[in-house]
Amino acid sequence: MKKTASPPMNGSYQHATSWLKWTVLVLAVPAVYVLSSGPVIGLAFWLREATGWDGFYHVMWFYLPILMLGHENPLAYYIEWWVIEVFDTVGPG
Repeated sequence: MKKTASPPMNGSYQHATSWLKWTVLVLAVPAVYVLSSGPVIGLAFWLREATGWDGFYHVMWFYLPILMLGHENPLAYYIEWWVIEVFDTVGPG
């Protein structure tokens, strides 16, 4: 079986794909973090209510930057919708 060498990568192509990957990463990771906050917090509160184990509240530490924004912002309403309407539960307290 004869091996053929693959052609060398063009430097500009490598740069373009690297830039694209980093751009997608910089935009996708924060978007996934923000969009996952509602379902993950809602599920944690529901599991706490279903099992009685307070350890599920620790998920709030992961979303502390979002929770520190307070109650009067769109993200708080988004999280509240997941907790109250979707999972039909309440938070701590």
